[in-house]
Amino acid sequence: MPLLLRLFCYFLIADFGHYWIHRFMHQKPVWRIHKWHHAPTYMYWLAGSRATIPQQALVNLPYTFAYSFLDPSPWWLGLAIGMFGGLQNDWMHLNVTWRSNWLEWFVVTPRYHHIHHSDKPEHYMANLAALFTIWDRLFGTYVNPDEVKEPLSFGIGEEVPLARLVVGV
Repeated sequence: MPLLLRLFCYFLIADFGHYWIHRFMHQKPVWRIHKWHHAPTYMYWLAGSRATIPQQALVNLPYTFAYSFLDPSPWWLGLAIGMFGGLQNDWMHLNVTWRSNWLEWFVVTPRYHHIHHSDKPEHYMANLAALFTIWDRLFGTYVNPDEVKEPLSFGIGEEVPLARLVVGV
């Protein structure tokens, strides 16, 4: 199979797995390991880097599994994928509301992802996708950014000691 097709399969499989793990982390028993990620009361590019060790371990599972689709591949491909993942994570947490309906039909934008970080209960399980928005559309977690009229506020709506957030307990 050509490398480009294997790369597409990698992103499709990894992102599909990420969607379900992210959805799982929003369930009550597991929420505490993901809560720190949602604690900031404003969006900024590094907000996506807030993650507990258990959260990172879970999120990395589908990427590790999907990487087998890339074998054999050039030595630099893993590095490029890692850099892309970091930039993509920073991108969706940017403090901008740039609007692009056609792009949001395919990929997660900051405006799209901000709804997910909203402190409104109706948004807690919304727009969970990390890269491809199709997962939200297919599995009923999609909220159209154009239909959210009021300004968003962020955070988890409770005071939790920082040490508990960081450790995930």
